[in-house]
Amino acid sequence: MRMKLVDIPINTLVELQFVFMGEKHKVCTGLLYNINSTIYVSAIKNSSVVIQATKLKKVALSYKTEAGIYTFSDLSPRSISYNGQNLYAMNSDQEAQVFNHRKSYRLFVGVRITAKIIEANGETSNLYCVLKDLSMTGMGIVSNQRLDKLSKIEISFRVNQKDKETLLGNIIHIHEFANGNGFLYGCEFDQPSDSIARFVARKQDEMNAMGQGDERVV
Repeated sequence: MRMKLVDIPINTLVELQFVFMGEKHKVCTGLLYNINSTIYVSAIKNSSVVIQATKLKKVALSYKTEAGIYTFSDLSPRSISYNGQNLYAMNSDQEAQVFNHRKSYRLFVGVRITAKIIEANGETSNLYCVLKDLSMTGMGIVSNQRLDKLSKIEISFRVNQKDKETLLGNIIHIHEFANGNGFLYGCEFDQPSDSIARFVARKQDEMNAMGQGDERVV
């Protein structure tokens, strides 16, 4: 199932992902207008000052539905003022494909990592665990420590030789191993990551080329 930017309904929340002053940001904002194949979202502020669109780099927009998440990347927003509102105007012919965590390809990783646990009350702690697998929208974590389902798991994952991506996952299911020696935590990312999507897609293409690309989540 595919969607174009102009197919997103007005008066809904979308997420803008961008780099500003050298740092990555993810901010929810409202899609307010859809006029002549152009969408208009509320502009982002920094210390009460509107950030001009020209200062936003690597802009992407994500729209979450019951079916999954649509992400539009490489956007070029323009700053405008309309009806007294500061907005970003965007248009794109790109068609985004929905990513559903229950159907998305999972890449086996199997490496030991140190993750951060964020409990519902905000307290944090370290978790020594194994990153079992990774998909465009989630990850599997194996640990012998029992975690509350309301906790979140944060990891740092290297997507290439230069860059690491910080991933925050919500625990959506817990499987206790029959031997009682640990737990598998299925996590859905708090926000989609374009770089992880590209990483998983690249690895999937490599495995398809080797005739091994048919492993999927059931």
